[in-house]
Amino acid sequence: MAASSRAEVLRLYRALLRESQRFGGYNYRTYAIRRIRDAFRENKNIKDSEKIEELVNKAKVNLEVIHRQVCLFLSFHLRVVRSSVNCLMPLQK
Repeated sequence: MAASSRAEVLRLYRALLRESQRFGGYNYRTYAIRRIRDAFRENKNIKDSEKIEELVNKAKVNLEVIHRQVCLFLSFHLRVVRSSVNCLMPLQK
């Protein structure tokens, strides 16, 4: 495997932060952002290309997890909002 470029790592970092911003809950959002920043800071001085590749793959998996969780959170939130709106408003004929 080719070593991940700095640009690819930065792109992945920005994508993780951007996706985390979509969390509706403040606590989820701030926790995710804090963990992402801490993990990237902790590993910024790693020079071993195999270790970098392993961390990039782990970050890609985490990006997919965050995306799934955001979608799940949003779909649940929209369902709750819709059902409460439907209960509060009279049915239109």
